[in-house]
Amino acid sequence: MAKQSSTRGVAPEGARGSVVVVGGSGGMSERYREVVEERGLELRHFENRVPNGTRRMLGKVAAIFVMVGMVSHSLRDQVKDLAADDAPVVYLRSASVSSLRAAVASLGTK
Repeated sequence: MAKQSSTRGVAPEGARGSVVVVGGSGGMSERYREVVEERGLELRHFENRVPNGTRRMLGKVAAIFVMVGMVSHSLRDQVKDLAADDAPVVYLRSASVSSLRAAVASLGTK
């Protein structure tokens, strides 16, 4: 049974905010989390839907990554209001760990 969302875990010391991953594979949540936590960020992964009240629990959002090959249009639309205007929304063609790793790494090069 695939997870609908994964929000457990605590941000590592010195975390700069959350990374929201939309779509992708629920079975890959822990691997996505490892990639994000390597950068001192906290993962919020929403595979099928964004639960009510999510905006209040997110805190500062560093970036939103939308895995376009594995996301519904309604889910994509739900995340539009999750982040402040300064948080980038990045569309990834692949739901792979390596694709996410490269995208997260690029956050530090701005």
